[in-house]
Amino acid sequence: MTYRFKLQAPISQGVRRVGLEQIEIAEAKLSSKDDISAAIHDARRCLKRVRALLRLIRPGLEESVYRREAERLAGIGKLLSGVRDLDVMRQTLGQLESRFDALPVGAAERLAKLVAHGHGLGRRSGTDGRRQALLRLGQSKRFFTAKATAGIELGHLIDGVGDTYRKARKAFRQAYRKPSDESFHIWRKRVQQHWRHMALLSRGWPEAMAARASEAKELSRLLGEDHDHSILLGFARERGASILEPQDIEALTALCRSCQAELRAAARPRGERLLAEPPGNLEERVGLYWMSAQGLAALAPAKDAPTVKKAPSGRVKSARYRKR
Repeated sequence: MTYRFKLQAPISQGVRRVGLEQIEIAEAKLSSKDDISAAIHDARRCLKRVRALLRLIRPGLEESVYRREAERLAGIGKLLSGVRDLDVMRQTLGQLESRFDALPVGAAERLAKLVAHGHGLGRRSGTDGRRQALLRLGQSKRFFTAKATAGIELGHLIDGVGDTYRKARKAFRQAYRKPSDESFHIWRKRVQQHWRHMALLSRGWPEAMAARASEAKELSRLLGEDHDHSILLGFARERGASILEPQDIEALTALCRSCQAELRAAARPRGERLLAEPPGNLEERVGLYWMSAQGLAALAPAKDAPTVKKAPSGRVKSARYRKR
């Protein structure tokens, strides 16, 4: 099962195949009784892939249909977020303890106790939560087998790539203009979507698209670690009154903000490089890569196909890639 479209298959068929594959993997993980935490983590990754796919095909859907499915998938993610958040906080706290020795006496133990108790977070992803998630995944599966996705064409994907990329550029500027945990989290989500869009269309030119996907993945990792610190800090502030001392919160805040400053400094040049070109240029290149790769595949076996040369300059509107 590959999270990529096939060159010689209709786009609508690829949308259906990829969507159903990811949902079925998530269903299998959530139905498993082995290592529930790992299973939920894997299921959440599948959900993110499905949400990125849905975002990519948004231009080909009625807005009401898109919003319904997007809300359904977001709701499934929330049902599974508790266990994952607890794991993230344990890991982040462990990293802080191993790197710094600046917490007040007993603070590490108090923080560990707070995270271990979880205050109900883990119960959200318990048996009932997984049961509800499986029910909603079945509803999402019906979406990918219905007529709503039957008319999706290459032009819709190119529009989807451009829309998400455009929003990633905007979120990048906003994150550094007005830094906040929320603004960097929004940027991270856009970068994740772009990473997965490049993966889905990577057969257009594997080397070029893989480079973009790899850069976006690394940037997403940095921003993900930034978000992990905000999750831990927010949880401690919101639910730690009965266990933590004021100086514990103060010390934790200082350590988390120090780590976030380093991560954001490292993310900035990567963001500048990944998001350097105008959206229209990227749309044109991705569309031409795909059409050229289809032509090459039709002429020779994929393993013997020559390398695709850089697309010619000049704007090619995404409507070019749609059937008339």
